[in-house]
Amino acid sequence: MNSLWMGLLVGSAVVAFFTGNAGTMVDSILGGAAGAVALMIELTGIYCLWMGMEKIADESGLVNDLAKFLGPLLRPLFPFLRDHPQPLSAIAASIISNVLGLSSGTPLGLKAMKEMKNLMPPDEDEAIDPMITLIVINAAGFCIFPSSVVALRAALGSANPSIVAGPTAIAGLVATAAGLAVDVALRRGRRK
Repeated sequence: MNSLWMGLLVGSAVVAFFTGNAGTMVDSILGGAAGAVALMIELTGIYCLWMGMEKIADESGLVNDLAKFLGPLLRPLFPFLRDHPQPLSAIAASIISNVLGLSSGTPLGLKAMKEMKNLMPPDEDEAIDPMITLIVINAAGFCIFPSSVVALRAALGSANPSIVAGPTAIAGLVATAAGLAVDVALRRGRRK
């Protein structure tokens, strides 16, 4: 893949040289690099704010309290885990983190996967149904407040960066519902 990009870059440079636009190309490359660095500096401050809020929510016990509240609601989606509160609590924390748009969703999802893996025989390599269901939920991306997207839009100077929150939440909810419907249908089909 790198050779493809290198070929495109060399080809663009050759065309720019022969058409007399080499200076414009160099200016564009340098301007793009400077813009990328400026964007990263702006995003760093916004991400630090959200990471701080996430840390406060985590250390105050808010995420754990919400996970305990969500646990009974998740039992129908994860029937295999009804008698296993540890993985169910980890799943709830992962889902809550993703729904709130916090960046801890991935580490919490990995923790939930590890908890579920501990329930499997040591020589088992295939994913169990709750693992697949968690992947479907996390991949579908239902999020009430997409903090990363809002931060990126704010850094790029959007007049109303949070306007995407509503449509993003609706699209994520539809994708999650569709993904869960397919997951349940395939799970039932596999058991027949």
